[in-house]
Amino acid sequence: MMWRIEFSSAKFLPTLPVACQSNPGVYGFELALWLAQALGRRGIATSYPAPEDWGWLIEYALPEERSFMIGCASMCGPHQGYDGQALDWSIFVEEHRSMQQRIRNLSSRSELDALSAHIVGILEEEQIPPARVGV
Repeated sequence: MMWRIEFSSAKFLPTLPVACQSNPGVYGFELALWLAQALGRRGIATSYPAPEDWGWLIEYALPEERSFMIGCASMCGPHQGYDGQALDWSIFVEEHRSMQQRIRNLSSRSELDALSAHIVGILEEEQIPPARVGV
């Protein structure tokens, strides 16, 4: 199961040139780093951001081999984001389940919902209302 949160903001615009991004028009490091720090202030320790073809990933691990992927990515074209205008952003939260957890149909839905609620709350504290939130 995956939660997706979409919003528009100029707060996380890329600071490094396009050539330094994981792909042209694929930004999200600034958002992922900010989110990891904001979650950390709430006692939710994540990994550092890691690049992916589609954006940036942070991971949140719980005891008992439960973990979640938090993806952060822009939704724009190449070279957008350097003019100071707001971009559309997407954050997804997905539970990473082992093969054994899948076979046994074990899920951490309540933790997934709680983590997603924290992210929505963090965005709202920054006066960034999510345009779309859902499974």
